[in-house]
Amino acid sequence: MFRYTNHGYSSDTVTGTTSEVVESMWKYSLPFLLLLIIGLFWFLFPSKTTILRIGGGPAGGTFILFSEGMADLLRQNGFGQDVDVSSSGGSVANLRAVEAGRVDFALVYSGDAYLGRTGLLKDEPARYTSVRALCRLYGSAAQLAVSKSGVIDSIEDLVGRRIAIGSHGSGSAHSAERYFSTLGMWDVMTPLYMGYDLGMRELLGGRAEAVWQLVGAPSASITEINRRYPLRLLELAEYGRDSDFFRDYPFYTEKVIPEGTYDGQVEAVASFQDNTLLVANVATPPELVDLVLKALFSPAGKQKLVSFHPVARELDVKTALHGIEIPLHPAAERFWKQRGLLQ
Repeated sequence: MFRYTNHGYSSDTVTGTTSEVVESMWKYSLPFLLLLIIGLFWFLFPSKTTILRIGGGPAGGTFILFSEGMADLLRQNGFGQDVDVSSSGGSVANLRAVEAGRVDFALVYSGDAYLGRTGLLKDEPARYTSVRALCRLYGSAAQLAVSKSGVIDSIEDLVGRRIAIGSHGSGSAHSAERYFSTLGMWDVMTPLYMGYDLGMRELLGGRAEAVWQLVGAPSASITEINRRYPLRLLELAEYGRDSDFFRDYPFYTEKVIPEGTYDGQVEAVASFQDNTLLVANVATPPELVDLVLKALFSPAGKQKLVSFHPVARELDVKTALHGIEIPLHPAAERFWKQRGLLQ
C-alpha cells in the first residue's frame, strides 16, 4: 500500500501491491520503449534517402541532360546515397531554389546570376546574395529555329509571328526578351512561354512559327524534331552587333554554331552565348563542394558527362573560371587556388 497525498489522494484512491505497480508501469512504459527501439534501429540502419539535390531544367534542354549526367557521375564517386535531379523552369528558377536552400547545386546562366545578385533581374525584386559559383561548365548558345521550307529567312521576318521562347522566368525567355527588345522588335511579335519540348511540338503543329532556345548545342529537342521536320537556324550575331545588345549585356558573347551540328545544317550559324555555371548556396558544406568539383574535373568525370551530352567536351580546368561575375563558394575558391587558377 502507498499513499500520494500531494494532490489529495488517499489510501482509498491509490492502492496496490508491488507486482501491480510494476505491471502498471510496464503497461504505460511499453509504447515509449518501442519508440526508442525504432529510433535506435533507424539510427544504426538508416533508410536510403535523397540528400543531394541538383536543380536541372526543362525537358528537352541541355540543363536537364547535363544534370542527370552529374547525378550519375556522383553516384559513382563516393555518394552511396541517392542524388536527385529536379526538373525546373530553367536558370532563374534554379537561382531561386539555390537561394532558398531547396537544392544543393544547380545550373544557372552567368548573366542571370549576376543580375540576380545585383537586383537587376527583371520582375525579380529579391537579391540572390547567397548563391555562389563553383565553376563554368559550358557555353549555352541562342538558337532560333524555323521551318526550312517556310517563309521566315531572317530576323526581320519575325514581325507579327508567334515565337516559343521558353518557360516563364527561364534564362531562355529572359535572353529572348533582352535580344528582341534591344532590336526594337519585342512589341511587334507574340512570345509564347513554354518549355522546349512543348515549343517544338507547337512548331511542328503550326501553332508556333519559330522556337527560341538558349541551350548547349546540339539541343536535344531541336535534334529530335529536325529528323522529321527539317529546320533552319537563323543568324543572330550580326543583329546584336548592329544594335546595343552586346554593350548592354556584356555577359553575352558571340558564338558560332558549327556546320553539321544538326542534320542538314551545311553552314555555320553566327549566334551568341551565355556561360552555364554550376552554383551552390554559400551554406553548402565545403567538403561536398570539394567532392563535386573533383568528380567533375576528373578524366573519368568528363567522359561520363560527354556520354550524356556532347557539350560536356567544353568542361576544362583552363576555362573553369571564365565568365563568372559572382563570388565563388569558399571551398571552390580554395579548390581553384590549389590548381593555380587563383592567387
